[in-house]
Amino acid sequence: MKPLLKLNTKEKAKLLHLLFPNEIPEFLNHLQKFCTQLHERQEGYEKLWNPRLMHFERWRVTSGYILQLLENKRPKLESSSEAFASHLFFLDYATITVNQLSKYAETGCYNQRFKLAVPMFFPNYC
Repeated sequence: MKPLLKLNTKEKAKLLHLLFPNEIPEFLNHLQKFCTQLHERQEGYEKLWNPRLMHFERWRVTSGYILQLLENKRPKLESSSEAFASHLFFLDYATITVNQLSKYAETGCYNQRFKLAVPMFFPNYC
C-alpha cells in the first residue's frame, strides 16, 4: 500500500470508505441536504458566495448532478468504496464532495476517529 501522502483523491476516498463504512450513509445524507438547500435557496447562497473554490453557477450545476447521482446510485455509493470514490471524487464533484465532507466532519459527525481522519486525508480542504 502506498503512503497516505502518495494517494490521489479517489484513492483516499476509497480508503476512507473502507475504514469508516458506517459514516458513509450519514455523510451522504449531509451532502444531499446541502445540494438540495443550494437549489432551493439559490439566490441567498449566490449573494453570500465566495468564489474561492469555483464560480457559483458551476457549483450549482455540479451539485445538481450530485443530487441526481445520489438519487440514482445511493445504495451502491453506500456499499461500494469503489463506486463512492469514482463517482463522487473526480473533477468538480470532488471539490464539492470534499468541501462538504470537511463540513460534515467538523459539525455533523460524532465519530471522533472520523473527525480526525478527514483533515488527515484531505488537508488542503480543511
